[in-house]
Amino acid sequence: MNPIYPRDLRATLTANWPIKVTALGLAALLWAVTEAEEPTTQLVPVNLEVAPPEGRVLSFRIPPVQALYAGSSRELIKLFASPPTIRVQLPDTISGASYSLALSTDDLILGRDADVQAQDVQPRTINLILDDVASRTVPVVPLVRIRPDSGFAVFSGVAVIPASVEITGPRRIVEQIDTLRTIPIELTRVTAPIRRGVEIDTASLGVVRLSRRSVVILAEVGRISERVIMGIPVRIRGQRGISWTSEPPAVTVTLSGPANRLATVTRDSIQVIASPQGNGAPETVRLRASGPLGIEVAATRDSAVVQRRRSD
Repeated sequence: MNPIYPRDLRATLTANWPIKVTALGLAALLWAVTEAEEPTTQLVPVNLEVAPPEGRVLSFRIPPVQALYAGSSRELIKLFASPPTIRVQLPDTISGASYSLALSTDDLILGRDADVQAQDVQPRTINLILDDVASRTVPVVPLVRIRPDSGFAVFSGVAVIPASVEITGPRRIVEQIDTLRTIPIELTRVTAPIRRGVEIDTASLGVVRLSRRSVVILAEVGRISERVIMGIPVRIRGQRGISWTSEPPAVTVTLSGPANRLATVTRDSIQVIASPQGNGAPETVRLRASGPLGIEVAATRDSAVVQRRRSD
């Protein structure tokens, strides 16, 4: 026998290679077809739909349910595309807080025709907890961080529309929910007013239902402008029955906000307040300046000396 050298072996392997590759592919295809027809068993997910009695509600999420089916792989794959379903209407005669629900293969409904045989349901029994239905309206807190671009600012904070949402669910759970929160979002380099929908965070609500799952957040963002108003009188809020004086009696204030709103601000809408704690002796008091919503007001002199009038 003549020896086969590496070069001859390589030539033998690569000769007629298209025919050899095709034959290998056909062999793999025949194996896959044969394997798909072999009987086997498989656990598949089940959609369990439970309708509680009127005025009652399930107080926790139903655990996952699976069914064991026998059939060929080709047929079992159909069940994953369209899972079987079990629909249960709980009787109105249930008076307690718990109910033991028994499941069987006879309850399974196939979503599409498949040549399979149901052999088992897992779990076979589910302990359901029922509670009375309750509803209440709770406020929505926006978890929104706005970072305006340089030279811009957020005026008036963030508003939510609607400001509150109705929740419905087991009384025991609903009574413990005081507020709802939006999913956290961060907006950067903002240069214009904001109006956008935001989803409400429902991750911790369990079976509680919401009248709506999203809200609209509004925020006034604009370029920062300033306006100076001189001679705003200092108003003193001290002990009653005492006539007070302030030094200085009036101050200059600087307004910051959107240019279009600054133009409409009047002197009467600005207040500078001093609140002494004593009974009339001279006292240096920090001034608090305020104005219309969304307008920042700062007194250029932030304190004043207040005291009882000498004539008193």
